[in-house]
Amino acid sequence: MSDTRSGVPIENANVTNLETGITRTTDVGGNCLTTVSDKTRLSISHVSYRDTIIEVSADHKQIYVRLSSLELNIVEVYADQPFNKKAALGVNRVSLPFLTATPSFLGEPDILKGLTFLPGVTDGKEGYSHLFVRGGEQDQNQILLDGATMLNVNHIGGYISMFQPELVGGVDFYKNYWPSKFGGRLSSVLDIRTKEGNYKEHHQSFQFSLISPKFSASGPLIKDRLSYHVGMRRTIVDLATGAIARKIRRGDRTGDIGNLVSQDLTMRLDGRLSDKQHISLTALLGRDRHSFLENYPSYNELSEDKYGVKNELLALNYRINLVPTTSLNAHASYSNYRHFYDIYSKTNDGSDFGGMDKNSIEVSSISGNSVRSIKFNIHGKTQVSDALDLNYGIEREEFQYGIYLRRGEAVDGGIISDYYRDMDTRDVDNTALSADFSYRMTERFRVNSGIRISRYGHERSGTWLSEPKILLTYELDDRSTINAAFNMQRQSAMLLGFTDDMGRFREFYIANDGILAPSLSKQWSIGYFRNPKGLLDNMSIELFLKDQSDVVKFAPSTDFEKDVVEYNDFLHRGGRMRTYGVEVLLQKTTGKLHGSLSYTYAKSQSMFGSLNQGNWFNSDFDFRNYVNFLMMYNFGKGYRLSGSWTYKTGRPFTMPTSMTEIEEWRSGFPIMGNLNNMRLPAFHRLDVNIERKWKTRKGNTRWFGIGLYNVYNRVNPFFAQPSDIPGKLEVTGMFPIMPSFNIGFEL
Repeated sequence: MSDTRSGVPIENANVTNLETGITRTTDVGGNCLTTVSDKTRLSISHVSYRDTIIEVSADHKQIYVRLSSLELNIVEVYADQPFNKKAALGVNRVSLPFLTATPSFLGEPDILKGLTFLPGVTDGKEGYSHLFVRGGEQDQNQILLDGATMLNVNHIGGYISMFQPELVGGVDFYKNYWPSKFGGRLSSVLDIRTKEGNYKEHHQSFQFSLISPKFSASGPLIKDRLSYHVGMRRTIVDLATGAIARKIRRGDRTGDIGNLVSQDLTMRLDGRLSDKQHISLTALLGRDRHSFLENYPSYNELSEDKYGVKNELLALNYRINLVPTTSLNAHASYSNYRHFYDIYSKTNDGSDFGGMDKNSIEVSSISGNSVRSIKFNIHGKTQVSDALDLNYGIEREEFQYGIYLRRGEAVDGGIISDYYRDMDTRDVDNTALSADFSYRMTERFRVNSGIRISRYGHERSGTWLSEPKILLTYELDDRSTINAAFNMQRQSAMLLGFTDDMGRFREFYIANDGILAPSLSKQWSIGYFRNPKGLLDNMSIELFLKDQSDVVKFAPSTDFEKDVVEYNDFLHRGGRMRTYGVEVLLQKTTGKLHGSLSYTYAKSQSMFGSLNQGNWFNSDFDFRNYVNFLMMYNFGKGYRLSGSWTYKTGRPFTMPTSMTEIEEWRSGFPIMGNLNNMRLPAFHRLDVNIERKWKTRKGNTRWFGIGLYNVYNRVNPFFAQPSDIPGKLEVTGMFPIMPSFNIGFEL
């Protein structure tokens, strides 16, 4: 099954046998297998294509179907159907029209921020694109791009992720049950697949916004055989701030300036080796550099803070259909994540104000983290019958972790202190076997179950890990489904995360040392999913309980950079996390008016024997109540008005209970009582956007949009500290009301 205009295979199309009522879903190659008799009618539907009904006979072994895209303004659909059947199987197959239609930050749609409109998913602090799923931490989410492992996928500040929506072909998100081929994380799986290039025509598009201009292009290198798809994006603010920073650094100017450069490049090549074989190569390069420079000669001060992030990725995927019932997928990938912090200051305490070389004191510090992954796997699928599917595979992934800190201080060029530590862990690997089956026991009752057995190796030690799971689904009728799931997961990677004294979140990844057991998560959930008639198209309610053990928590002292490389002294092990809650989703997904309301109540608590006197305390991102309301209205010739409102309970933080005095002339230091003993003010924000899309006579798309972020200028807390008024907080916000625009066109 493929697109009529581009020749690209259509994934996740629903093929329903109208005689038996059995629905099959096309895979990434646009293929599915179904049993038919003479003159069987098949209904084919997809969120972005016209519904099609064809008649086939038992003599047909293979049928090639081409679908035509929906034209703009005919109908707007923001969710895959049928919702009650797919959501009950554990997968949130989020449609790209929905992810890109939500009001965006500074006019730049983002895949990760779109996911936070699902119940049970939050983004932590304002401005960040991190995911916190059902009370879990941000490092408990497995993020894959065409099968390759990714860690920190955000540009600096977290204002946007490195995934360009124009290059994304599919997004599958799992939070309660997922196939056993995924493993190694406790809370969720985000499986992102890039889009194949056009096999028939060349297309280019340009877009301009407040953040960055971007360009994408797609087309055939060999018609119907080899295609390309490439996208580039880069910020332009440095064109102005960079020149000022260079003058300040040379001493030609006094003052301070921040400078930011963010860029990413995504490319994919696809080759059709035959009707049954396909190969693709995906590459991603993302870079960020941020600096803040100050030069005030009258105060004898020069300082500069630098921060950089780099992501590199290569993923090779090969697919072959051995027989109509069996397909194999082979994968090889390389990914590398690096970041650094560089702090430098120079002061002069002498009388020579004309230069910085007399009685000068220089202080420098550079710290960083790197994680490299090399992965190989082979996964297969066999459709034994219309009632039984088997999935199986083998995988090996090797890691290399590195953390370093270099710090020095010099007076008049003479070194008075020097500290250096570099920790490199190379021999870390994970080898896993996985197997799943999906069996339809009756017309309405289905059992999905699987297990992943892996061996985690750290230097010379090794640990065997098992991750079993089961999902039961029962269709009450054609529109209603209930399910019950149990999922066990193990995780060996650990995050050393903390907020520094400037309110910035810093993250360093390390491996489990192989001595203590990797973290363990057990999750139970039950849910009800329905496609009601009338105003609403989709509705669901889910209850869940998640119990995690052997988790770790990093709690540094005031010298957090040094504590990172000496983390064993500040790492609290053997902890537990317990989260339970309820999630509600109501949606209207078709027609001119779209509405989506998600509500989550979740209570998340942690316990460590070495913290809080061994008592339970609220987890760092225990929001309790979380609401997302989204409305979109299509009118006129291609116009769409959208608005979203978000509310969440203030997250917990620790407030000192008292101060102790060392001497009368010193202020002393704070004394902490219970951890996370207070909450920040509640978070809420309204965003609006209006845009228009239309077709030219040549069939190319044009669009423009304007928006407002934080319409009523709410000062939402980024971090807080005690104020001079007893019992009050001094709250620091991140983003005030901000306008945005974007304009783009296809060639």
